[in-house]
Amino acid sequence: MLTTERLILRSYVESDLDDIHRLWNDPLVQPFIMNDAVTLLGPKFKEKIRVAMDQANFGAVIALKETGEFMGQGLITVSEPKNRDGTFGICLLPKFWSNGYGTEATKFMIDFSFKWFGLNRMSLGVFANNPRAIAVYEKVGFVIEGRKRQAVWMDNHWEDLLTMGILRDEWQGQR
Repeated sequence: MLTTERLILRSYVESDLDDIHRLWNDPLVQPFIMNDAVTLLGPKFKEKIRVAMDQANFGAVIALKETGEFMGQGLITVSEPKNRDGTFGICLLPKFWSNGYGTEATKFMIDFSFKWFGLNRMSLGVFANNPRAIAVYEKVGFVIEGRKRQAVWMDNHWEDLLTMGILRDEWQGQR
């Protein structure tokens, strides 16, 4: 179990799959994390969650330190070991948005990954309609590296997909 000032980041256990499934089924969350239309994700989707958590190099359940309450999940996958490039993703329940929790968890996970996985860069993808997430990523040092225009049909309009990244030297330079 790893901790920050206000958070616990721990390995998931089987019983967390219900909470993670609830997170992915939240109609406020789903448009920011899926390419598909907002829909109810059935019990079979839990297997996809299990596989993603098991395949991640760092798959964490994020919980509030004070109460132990489930807040969300974070994943880091070393997608290109030869190039020391990791892929980052984080998702929190809406009741925890706009309180700095996402920034706190992101900083910790990125720092941990550069220190312990020997990565040279961290990459992520984010929909352009998610300014809250983009602001968090830019606050911790990510820069927009590309824009895939009209990448996803969402809520009756096209949405762009941004790619962002941060290099180890950039991360260390701001610490």
